[in-house]
Amino acid sequence: DDVLQGILNLLRDGACYLLLIRMVLEGSITPGDFTMYFGAVAGVSQWLNDITKQVEKINRFSVQCCEFRDFLEMPDGFVNDGKECLDTEGNRPVDITFEHVFFRYPDAEADTLRDLNFHIRAGEKLALVGLNGAGKTTCVKLMCGLYHPTGGRILINGKDMSKLSRDEYYRLFSVVFQEANFMPFTIAQNVSGAMEDMDRERVKSCLKLAGLWDRVQKLPYGMDSLLNRELNEDGVELSGGERQKLLLAKALYKKAFVVILDEPTAALDPIAENELYQSYGELTEGRTSLYISHRLSSTRFCDRILFLENGRIMETGNHEALMAAKGAYAHMYEVQSHYYKKKAEGRPAV
Repeated sequence: DDVLQGILNLLRDGACYLLLIRMVLEGSITPGDFTMYFGAVAGVSQWLNDITKQVEKINRFSVQCCEFRDFLEMPDGFVNDGKECLDTEGNRPVDITFEHVFFRYPDAEADTLRDLNFHIRAGEKLALVGLNGAGKTTCVKLMCGLYHPTGGRILINGKDMSKLSRDEYYRLFSVVFQEANFMPFTIAQNVSGAMEDMDRERVKSCLKLAGLWDRVQKLPYGMDSLLNRELNEDGVELSGGERQKLLLAKALYKKAFVVILDEPTAALDPIAENELYQSYGELTEGRTSLYISHRLSSTRFCDRILFLENGRIMETGNHEALMAAKGAYAHMYEVQSHYYKKKAEGRPAV
């Protein structure tokens, strides 16, 4: 489009300038008139270019609005009317079952997850590990109802997730993904998700459990400090590790029945990572929890580990059992430990 517009501009302006030059040579206009008309042509050309750009922008916005309307008008196959609700009285943890689950992204040539079968017992701490691209995060998004299986089904307390009320289903889960995005509100509002009606003591407790309270209480306004310095002149800018801790505090505040941590220590230093592992039992007490990582040393505190490879579960068991089996998990663990040992000794990790 830009090339075509440039060619058209060249032809249009070139024709005008050639005409003006011819008129000067023929004596039809004076040099002063030539200068005036030359400037007028340049001004009109810029004016027409601006009009063209605005028309293109309006057209682009129109297309986006049409796409958004089409999205809103799409039939929803997971509406809430007439759907079942889970019995969540007593804040009892839930169990989750994947039965022959397949998933393929649109236009993909192969399945990301293939015949996935596993059961997370109520109150169990389960770790899902594997290399990047093994399908760990896809599995979590299926579990949370953000994606839907292309084959098989997911059961929550024995009920098919597709038959459950979606709003009630979303309340079951509290997830900490790797991406950390916050609203330009106060820390307390970001943690609680409420503008006014919040339990400030609960916010404080969650910040303590997440290991962020020492940092927050040193701020001039404490938990009432605003985030995002670009929009708030006195806003606070948190580091990558602090942002992940704030996400964790937000997840804890929700009091969901299932806590999912997707690489929660990716931006933490080793000391902060170790502190998080030590407090993991307290963080997930009375809840079903799923921990996702590609660093195998971080999963030893879990009751059970699932090793995922190419969309399939290749091995299952606790850390000791998988190490004793000397399979893919043990090999990956040895490779990672060898790297960290060399790094600790100051030698190049090759």
